[in-house]
Amino acid sequence: MIQLLHERVVQFKGSLLGFEELNEFSITAVEEDSPYAYMQSLQDESIGFLVATPFIFHPDYTFEIEEKDKTLLELKSQEEVAVFNLVTIKEPFTQSTVNLLAPVIINLTNGQARQVVLPPKSNYGTSELLFREIPEKSGE
Repeated sequence: MIQLLHERVVQFKGSLLGFEELNEFSITAVEEDSPYAYMQSLQDESIGFLVATPFIFHPDYTFEIEEKDKTLLELKSQEEVAVFNLVTIKEPFTQSTVNLLAPVIINLTNGQARQVVLPPKSNYGTSELLFREIPEKSGE
């Protein structure tokens, strides 16, 4: 999915939370076949984010895109949808968190992007561990 957006510009139209004045961002894959990309503001070079494809780290992550957001993004099919989440980098990197409550949705066809806030009943938070703890297997 990230490769489909590599070196493309996306338009947020004021929907990036906390950065409503910034609309144009370029997406650059960290490396080929990576689940990470850089989302860099074209209006303020000091603003950029690491984003990740959530389904690799949280395979059970699911939500419905509201009709108003589908309309604003001009989505016509599910195949046009790319979903990313903002990553907060921590030391060590394995302690980094991801914002699952407010995903970034991008229309792959027209480059329209929108950060949406999921309803509270979604049970997702703004600081979920990117890498889940793997339970140790019992030797019994």
